[in-house]
Amino acid sequence: MLASLLVFVTVTVGLTGDVHAQLVRAFPPDSKLGELTAMRYPEIRISDRIMYLSAGGQIRGKDNLIILPTMLNESGPIRYQTDIMGNVHRIWLLTPTEAAQAKEEEKSRQKQ
Repeated sequence: MLASLLVFVTVTVGLTGDVHAQLVRAFPPDSKLGELTAMRYPEIRISDRIMYLSAGGQIRGKDNLIILPTMLNESGPIRYQTDIMGNVHRIWLLTPTEAAQAKEEEKSRQKQ
């Protein structure tokens, strides 16, 4: 009984580790890199520029789960999209790996 439980736990942990490693977020090509430094809903400070979160704007955490704007208490690198009015419509908080990749993409865009 104990042996079968141990096998079950080992297999379950092994499978969830592989799934987590395969989660790669694809960001829209028109998303911009920025640095979220402060937020007082509906105001957002991105790279020293004050912007506003649009109606229905969405914030996704590093785990890709939606965060309510009033519950956001993190700062750091982000990708964001704006709507046709210039308001921020989507924000993705970036992991360190995603931030490094985004910076490399920005460098390559600037060279072109």
